[in-house]
Amino acid sequence: MLAWPDLQRRDRQPEWMDQPDLAPELHTAALRGLARLNAVSGAVGMLWRPLRQLAQRLNRPLRILDLAAGGCDTLLALAHRAKRAGYSWHWAACDRSPQARNLALEQAARAGIALEYHTQDLLTQPLPTGYDVLTCSLFLHHLNESEIITLLQHASEAAGEMLLVNDLIRSRLSYALVWLGCRLLTRSPVVHVDGPLSIRAAFTVAEWRQLAERAGLAPVQQSIGWPARMQLQWNRPHDG
Repeated sequence: MLAWPDLQRRDRQPEWMDQPDLAPELHTAALRGLARLNAVSGAVGMLWRPLRQLAQRLNRPLRILDLAAGGCDTLLALAHRAKRAGYSWHWAACDRSPQARNLALEQAARAGIALEYHTQDLLTQPLPTGYDVLTCSLFLHHLNESEIITLLQHASEAAGEMLLVNDLIRSRLSYALVWLGCRLLTRSPVVHVDGPLSIRAAFTVAEWRQLAERAGLAPVQQSIGWPARMQLQWNRPHDG
């Protein structure tokens, strides 16, 4: 049964996926379960629109790096869209998990997509550079506010043209939909526990904008996607 937590304030609790001693087979199963949830989240469409607009404006191939990419299901879905649209872009990912790296490279090879993968901790090591766009999906809600602001600052410094952050919204509707979706779309016990915890650890729409502004991302565009997603878009200003 669904038990309603207090969602008035952010409640960040340890998640199974964040535990360093999580068994590799549980980690991999959870990544596959999250991929199914992401597939129905609408996040790929939200990310695709500004990427396509940027490619049309620059009139050249984009270089895209996904931060805390996990198994790269979102990045690979974007790569499929780009290929169908006739774009030839460079795809790269970054995550500290060896299990995520192995799964991502396996899936990319099976799909015939060239994928560059950096294995590193985003909070303790400098971000890779040389990319037009940095994306980050479903990662920032795992961090405290100071870490979020610092990572947003570093990501905006590293992004040549654009930073896109796609994450969860904390609300009663989001909690109910994620709780139900986790149970319908995957049998992973890790996802069953972590999905609702992620909503409790996320921010409201207004709080997300305030974090972006505190990080110096002004002006920032914010969009809302059903059922439980928001997106922040920051574009590097250019003279003229």
